[in-house]
Amino acid sequence: MAAAHQQHFYGHIENEVKRWLVTLLLDPEKFHGNTRELTGRIISRLAWDDASLGKAYGDSAIATLTQMSVSGPVVNTMTPLWHLGDLIRYNPWRNHEVAREKNQRAWWLRSFRLAKARYRRSELPSDTWTYRYFEQLQKAGNETLMQSEKDEDFAACMLGFQCLVGVVTISGPMQFFLMCMALHPEWLKKCQDEIDRVCGDRMPTRDDFAELPTVRACLKETLRWRSGVPLGVPHQCEQESEFNGVKIEKGTIILACEWNINRVREKYPDPDHYRPDRYLEPGFPTYQEPLSRYPNFRDGVGMHTFGWGRRTCLGQNLVDDEMFVAGAAVCWAFDMSLKKCPATGKDVTFDTEATNSNVILEPLPFPMQFKVRSSERAQTLLEGYNAIRNELKV
Repeated sequence: MAAAHQQHFYGHIENEVKRWLVTLLLDPEKFHGNTRELTGRIISRLAWDDASLGKAYGDSAIATLTQMSVSGPVVNTMTPLWHLGDLIRYNPWRNHEVAREKNQRAWWLRSFRLAKARYRRSELPSDTWTYRYFEQLQKAGNETLMQSEKDEDFAACMLGFQCLVGVVTISGPMQFFLMCMALHPEWLKKCQDEIDRVCGDRMPTRDDFAELPTVRACLKETLRWRSGVPLGVPHQCEQESEFNGVKIEKGTIILACEWNINRVREKYPDPDHYRPDRYLEPGFPTYQEPLSRYPNFRDGVGMHTFGWGRRTCLGQNLVDDEMFVAGAAVCWAFDMSLKKCPATGKDVTFDTEATNSNVILEPLPFPMQFKVRSSERAQTLLEGYNAIRNELKV
């Protein structure tokens, strides 16, 4: 992941974003599903060199998250029921999960073996994670890449689950960003003015990062305002501890509740409102210089969404690059707004807190409009996609 970040993920993000922008141009009503497919395509391209798996990864991610969330099967809250399989012949919760997990593992193993066959034929690109894995096996002395079924299964699941995690963790925040741009036209205009000044008629890329602090502030504020993982990720206390006079036993499960952390008023004044200026104006506690670096998702004040220390999310750099390129590009290409009711002409409102109930959130479908900023820009979008469509391996 670190090596890929140093190479800006080999241009795969920019190429897939060009495809995504065309889907918004031609079929804007499907922006929820197409945004999830965008993140799935990028991660499956990085892993297997097969972007066509993008939609399947999105669907698989949602199915997996549903199974592991409190809102999923009743056994997730009434855990003794999980063991009924030892007592009765038919346990619907266990049988469903066993079948789902079996199919998922088989899918990942097929992808793994296809990638191995391509590596042996020198057809697998060296920028994929599977290539690096096979290369390391050979450097360790396994020239033939022969592995036991158990080792193959483990490696396939390791790579497959890493892909799975990289889908909703980005597609959820990206959909919330689109929501924010529709709800806050003043900030969309500020982003567009900044992008037009820096990029002109070309789509923004990762190389424009330093020159677009307003875009980065809007993206970072999106993650603060509507966290993708509001309860945080569970961690287990390795030794007995104490916090504010409360004894914490060894082995206790601890959640750093992101929703509450993001609403500490001393750090985030006016916490319930969308305020990207908190990262751009010196009067705010979260302001940092230089603005050519801050704000970002990798480091700095107010960045705790990805955890801390050795448990920090491995995909942090991918999120930073992917959110930046997609966020800047969609602002460059489109005006975004709330939908109008055809009967009254008024804005169609919706609940901005309405989400699924998984441990990693996506907003429930909400109505908004995408209007390409000019006919010239529409032509640029189509020409940009046509120029790289053969590289996408659809």
